[in-house]
Amino acid sequence: MKKIFLISLFFFIYSSIFAQETNKKIYFLADTINTTKKNQLLSIETVSFFEHIFTFFCKCAPPYKSYVTFSYINKKGAPIAEVVSKKPDYPYVSFKELMDLSGKWHSYFDNKYDLYITEVLPGNKFRTNKVKFMPYSPPIDDCVTLKDKQ
Repeated sequence: MKKIFLISLFFFIYSSIFAQETNKKIYFLADTINTTKKNQLLSIETVSFFEHIFTFFCKCAPPYKSYVTFSYINKKGAPIAEVVSKKPDYPYVSFKELMDLSGKWHSYFDNKYDLYITEVLPGNKFRTNKVKFMPYSPPIDDCVTLKDKQ
């Protein structure tokens, strides 16, 4: 009985070690500075001092009702992304590749990938942040419909 327990324990530990996967890192270059308004693929918004949102103009993720959106939040005490004067040398994915991945993995995107978006800033500066996928949230009906009594 002790041998069976030890063998089971060995296989459990062995399988858990090899079952752990790390997310694949992917990078996207977001250039809204050098792209004309009518050719832009996304908008970059600062919702508050802490939250920043990247909205891609593509309804590519199920249920196909809203644009694909990623965000990051600067938490108090967390390191702030460094602004650099040279474009980081990352293997950037294209807009199509990113939209294909977000459509395929939508709800599980963050479990599969670590997405880093490099923003082009004024003055030929760059900033790279790790972002999270924001899945579609259906609207909430927060009302009551009253019917007339007849």
